[in-house]
Amino acid sequence: MSTPPVPPLPPSPYTPPLSGGSPPPGIGDRLPWEERDRIGLVEALVQTIRLLVTDPSNAFARLRPDSDLTSPILFGLILSWAGFVFSQSWELLFGGLVRSMFSGVEGASFLPGTAWTVGMIVVFPLFFIVSLFISTGIAHVCLLLVGATSDSPSGFEGTLKVVAYSQVGGLAGIVPFVGSVIAVLWILVLEVIGFALVHRTTQGRALLAVLIPVLLCCACGLVAMVVFGAVIAAFIAQMTGSGVTP
Repeated sequence: MSTPPVPPLPPSPYTPPLSGGSPPPGIGDRLPWEERDRIGLVEALVQTIRLLVTDPSNAFARLRPDSDLTSPILFGLILSWAGFVFSQSWELLFGGLVRSMFSGVEGASFLPGTAWTVGMIVVFPLFFIVSLFISTGIAHVCLLLVGATSDSPSGFEGTLKVVAYSQVGGLAGIVPFVGSVIAVLWILVLEVIGFALVHRTTQGRALLAVLIPVLLCCACGLVAMVVFGAVIAAFIAQMTGSGVTP
């Protein structure tokens, strides 16, 4: 008596790509940080940092259009706080050297001390949460202005996730003196990559949305300098006209 043939197994609902590359949003693996309950907190943090540093396109492509905001906010807080601790540690170290060198110079006491630095580190989480939502709101408005969200499946939540996960750039604070500058530039680059993928727009529109706040800040700073210079010039002219030496 012959054995009846075994029916074939049904095809898998998702077949991974044969060649390397990033899976489209919503398909494939999630970010390790969003699966930290399964793989462990430290391991998930390390893997997510490594992925964002070495392959940010792949990392942002794994973001899902869901309402999980706890994971990105917590990740951004940890990385941003770590970068802040690094930068403040360098400032505290070299600030102490400067204070010891100019201890007799008037004004040296205004340099940040240990108490001020520790206080800033303690209150930083609250400051980060507030600034995260403010910066996300500004970024999302700029994305709307350039038409970068017309095909977006995630909306404001997607913008917040990109801004939060881009805080991995804060690790540049480990570099003394120029770490803060590197961190800002790194974060801007990550935001361009993330916005383009999460909102399904072009990198040109994402770049324009990221640069709008920067250009506005530069313009405001230039206007402030011109106004300040005009006030100083008017004051000097008034003092000179009245015969008083400033």
